[in-house]
Amino acid sequence: MTKENFPDLHRRGQITYVTMPDGMKLRTASWPSEEDSRGIIVLVNGYREYMEKYAEFISDFLKRGFALYSLDHRGQGLSSRLLPDKMKCHATNFDFFISDLHEVILTNVMSDARAKILPIYLVGHSMGGHICLRYLHDFPGGIDKAVVMAPMIDMNLGRGVARNFLKFIIRFFSRIGLREAFSFGQKTGFPKERHFIKEQLLTHDKERYAVEAQVIEKTPGLYVGGATFGWLDSALDSIQKIQKADFMAPISVPLLAVLAGDDQVVDSQASRAILSDQEGVTLVTIKDARHEIYRESDLYRDQLWQKMAKFLNF
Repeated sequence: MTKENFPDLHRRGQITYVTMPDGMKLRTASWPSEEDSRGIIVLVNGYREYMEKYAEFISDFLKRGFALYSLDHRGQGLSSRLLPDKMKCHATNFDFFISDLHEVILTNVMSDARAKILPIYLVGHSMGGHICLRYLHDFPGGIDKAVVMAPMIDMNLGRGVARNFLKFIIRFFSRIGLREAFSFGQKTGFPKERHFIKEQLLTHDKERYAVEAQVIEKTPGLYVGGATFGWLDSALDSIQKIQKADFMAPISVPLLAVLAGDDQVVDSQASRAILSDQEGVTLVTIKDARHEIYRESDLYRDQLWQKMAKFLNF
């Protein structure tokens, strides 16, 4: 098992590679519990992301006395890619993301010396929030509370006829043998100019946003390009599962869902439809915040931490 250190945080973490039953290698990181740790965070990141992007967020949890475990999803970061063209963000089935998370929890998190006495909290962003909800549904028990930030309960594909047409196109191209092809408008290499145009969709904080480009320049292998038709088709399949009327019924753990008031990436309306009035769910919206609340300007980010502090009792 290869080991390396995770760079430049409140305390040194360790990176290990865990091999899944199908041979895929997942890059994972751990900051195990200490004598005074208040709980264990399992951080689940989003689409095309990698753990370094969450460095400040991870450091903030560590400073607050939490142990923390995380991973790069298959097909992303420095975990195994699914296609020979490593720039393609691909998925064959979102079920793998849920089973991967379960394996990492069993292998890494439950090996923590205090895993049986400390509360274990899932924290996920966007696609990571989606995976957290699927995990809580499929593997009840073992998690004490969960926080989902701007969860991908549905993608923002527009409204009405345009939305239905896009879904049809994704399904159609996936079924005529183009699952491994880039979807329309997707790119391969890291486009600096386009990267900064996207800032207005994700965060108000220019300095935090600029860190991502610096990280990619230092470690280009972390980057993955846009989605294939197969990734989008698999996402739609998984979204259908979450949007079933009885999906939330088996989820009994307390859940905090934090929506971004100015989210243009995921469909917050779909999140409200699924999560509103659910027993045990605290649903809040941070007004005017953009999609990546965890690296937003302090005005919005501080509100996220206030909500989490109250919910997780720290």
